[in-house]
Amino acid sequence: MSLKVMQGKLVLVYDLRGNIYKKILFSCSAIEYNVYINSERGMKMSFRFNLNGQLQAFSLPSYKALWPLFETIVNAIQSIEDSENRECGKVFIKAERDSVQQFNIDGTATNAPFINFVVKDNGGGFGKDNYDSFCEAYSTLKLKKGCKGIGRFLWLKAFNNVHIVSSYKEKGGWFVREFDFNMEHEIAPEDNVKENLGEYIWNTEVRLENCIEKYQRKIPVTIDSLAKKIIEHCFLYFLSASKCPQIILMDSDGNELNLNTMFEETFKDNLHCDELNIKNKKFRLYHIQMREGVTKHELHLCANSREVKSINLSKDIPNLQGKIGAEQTFYYQGYVISEYLDDCVTLNRTAFEFEIAEDDQTLFDDIYIKEEEIIGACKEYVQAYLHDDLVEINARKRERIDEYVARVKPQYKYLLKYRPEVYDSISSNVKDEALDTELHRASQKWELDIAEQSKVIEGKIKRGEFMETDFNKIFNEYCGAITGISKASLAEYVIRRKSMLDLLEKALERKEDGKYFSEATIHSIICPMQYTSDDLSFEEMNLWIIDDKLSYHKYLASDKKMRSLPTINVPSDDRMDIAIFDQAMSFAAENDVLNSISIIEFKRAGRDDMQKDDTNPINQVLRYVKEICDGNVKKGNGRPFGNVSNTAFFCYVIADLTESMKLAAENANLIHTADYEGYFGYNASRNAYIEVISYDKLIKDAKQRNNILFDKLFRPNVEETLDGRLL
Repeated sequence: MSLKVMQGKLVLVYDLRGNIYKKILFSCSAIEYNVYINSERGMKMSFRFNLNGQLQAFSLPSYKALWPLFETIVNAIQSIEDSENRECGKVFIKAERDSVQQFNIDGTATNAPFINFVVKDNGGGFGKDNYDSFCEAYSTLKLKKGCKGIGRFLWLKAFNNVHIVSSYKEKGGWFVREFDFNMEHEIAPEDNVKENLGEYIWNTEVRLENCIEKYQRKIPVTIDSLAKKIIEHCFLYFLSASKCPQIILMDSDGNELNLNTMFEETFKDNLHCDELNIKNKKFRLYHIQMREGVTKHELHLCANSREVKSINLSKDIPNLQGKIGAEQTFYYQGYVISEYLDDCVTLNRTAFEFEIAEDDQTLFDDIYIKEEEIIGACKEYVQAYLHDDLVEINARKRERIDEYVARVKPQYKYLLKYRPEVYDSISSNVKDEALDTELHRASQKWELDIAEQSKVIEGKIKRGEFMETDFNKIFNEYCGAITGISKASLAEYVIRRKSMLDLLEKALERKEDGKYFSEATIHSIICPMQYTSDDLSFEEMNLWIIDDKLSYHKYLASDKKMRSLPTINVPSDDRMDIAIFDQAMSFAAENDVLNSISIIEFKRAGRDDMQKDDTNPINQVLRYVKEICDGNVKKGNGRPFGNVSNTAFFCYVIADLTESMKLAAENANLIHTADYEGYFGYNASRNAYIEVISYDKLIKDAKQRNNILFDKLFRPNVEETLDGRLL
């Protein structure tokens, strides 16, 4: 036979006839023992409950600091439900502040934190049955109400002590039970009942004393905020007026709020309910518009008439950012209830356990519902409830995104055309910087999706799974997307080019002191100094400004000493501004010819001292050519190139056409370009083509090349214009 008995640390074991079989005094700290008796084998203890161990196993995050208070309030409501006073039930809650005054940085007084809470009710009180249930972990006394029998242990997670005084009626007489509940003494005193000699009323008072600091910091400091938190948690009790007693909240400053009245005025008027069916399980979703007291749009999953988990809907519905609504702005609050949620709530009612064993998932797949399925189904109803507001928000958001793309990032025009769902994935209050990131991320995903689609199409073609009509449709969509991606990538490249030209144009203007920027500034815009092509990415070099073909090379050196270059054997400390070699340096064949070497020389804008030999840029580049030819041009493996004398040199001088520059060009037998903004010619003795480009010509020509692509990409075509008119 087996019997479960508990009496603090003294355990009385009874036989089946009710006689005391044995008394056992345990020295360890324990609340409950399960003792099994076998007439043949005697008695043995199978289980021992340790309070400290139980508390360690409980999880109470600091953001749920009010959960112990909520538990106390719900206990009071349930006590009234089961009592003679359910028609006239009352719950009084007092929030007591810390006696030490708090101050702001500026010296002004502020609200001290709440550290104690007192909850009074006129329910059935701590009679024998309720007290025994209190002393029994995992009690089943209130199982039908969804109680797990351990909620009171949350008290000791956040408070150092709980003091309970209860006046109740039992067996025709009135009694008072008074005791403390804490970690040190557990329940003390054990003998805590005496006859009530005072006023005969139903009255139970639970004092949560000395809140632990980490939880204290998370408790609201105003009575209004505290009231709204209580209503939110106990929303379903307030919703059912027949189940909810009068609840009054007070603070130690004398402020008082009737929570029932607050609910009626704040919540109930705009209440709407939808019924959902998920895998044959019934759910109810209550919609509320909160005009104050909350700061985000939330979905509350509830169990046993109280909130368990809140979900921030802004993460699932990007348009729900900040308050919404036309005339009166509000935050949306949704409350979900279901017997399924009641069954899945954890013991401490702070979370849900939707998961079941892997072996069972296939057997009960039709009834196993994941949290994301519940949220997904509710989200559709939320969007339907908020339809008009969301449509307006979405229209404003699309207009802003379109304006941003047209003004700043036109390369994403094709992304929005082919992937309009991108609009829906972007938050309604996103900043420009974040918007750029979101569009870039969506563009990358688009490219990955197209690549994946390509593999699918290829596989179906090989397997002969396409009907001709289906194939044509899918293939055309695929090609259209590919074209859009290509245009988007090209657009980004063209826009970057435009930005660099704008920067270069600014660098050629006079500074406030009337002087020009040094040639180093110009040089760095075209190509960073003191680097080689081994150190730079393609995007970091803007050689296209001078000539597009310069962008495609095997090796480049920018402002490096000639003797440091691995491609030539020249013991010179001269620095070519930019040197470009067009052949592979490491793996060329033994008798390969180095086809060309390009040399670029920059001069400060406005400079007019080009007559001297050491300042004449044409003489400079020809000197570099001679030094290279007199030395040995090598491959990367150290072997010389064959027939170096046939290597062509292309020399670019970038400078303003001042009088001295013009004279230097004419003395070198160079001739004017057709637009008279530059010079060109050929030096036969050095096999060198020389071009002098003015800064004005440099920018003008580069802009013209870029604008052709820009206009082609971003100017509306006839079809788009007509479509727009038709719309």
